[in-house]
Amino acid sequence: MNHDAHPSLTCSTRDAARLLGISVRTAQLWVEDGRLRAWKTPGGHRRILVESVDRLLDEQRRAGVAEDRPFGILLLRENDEERAGLQKQLRHALSVCTISTAASGFEGLIRIGETTPDVLITDLGVTGLDFFRMIHSLAGHVREKAMRVVVLLASGADRAAVSARLPEGVVLVDPPVDGAELAALVWGLLCHLAPAAPAGVGGVMPLPVAQEIAAAS
Repeated sequence: MNHDAHPSLTCSTRDAARLLGISVRTAQLWVEDGRLRAWKTPGGHRRILVESVDRLLDEQRRAGVAEDRPFGILLLRENDEERAGLQKQLRHALSVCTISTAASGFEGLIRIGETTPDVLITDLGVTGLDFFRMIHSLAGHVREKAMRVVVLLASGADRAAVSARLPEGVVLVDPPVDGAELAALVWGLLCHLAPAAPAGVGGVMPLPVAQEIAAAS
């Protein structure tokens, strides 16, 4: 965070959210995820760099989604290194999406309540919670929009046994997890979530996804 930014080149979190057409909470998450650059005043107030707001507005215009809420993806992984690495890959490949993270099942449930993501990507099993009961509860919860669930299987997991205990429609991904392939899978799920997908969302993947898959081929 840049503590030397000139006040005239910054705005409040609320103003940034208004300009971007998102909630204040989403703006706060974008700061945490690094999509918005910010710093705090000596009094503890967060100031958003106008430059980073302009950059996101430009990205929205170029992507053709200025009037649409970006798709939201929640990544729940307890291993810090694996979570950070996969978030970086997904953010690069799915630049029109908001990628938020959670380090535990409890944090994940809080994030789901706050951000209502379109896709939940989670490890198989989370500490302190009944994983299968959690997934069934989330799948059965009445929501304004559907949430697809992608489960990252652990090495040696019995795929058939796991599938039998999960609700219909949950997608299983075998290890090792390939970030580019996972991004392509998630993009396919997003394309079929809404009756009318935002401009730029359809059968064609974003260029970064296609480039990563080509590089991995």
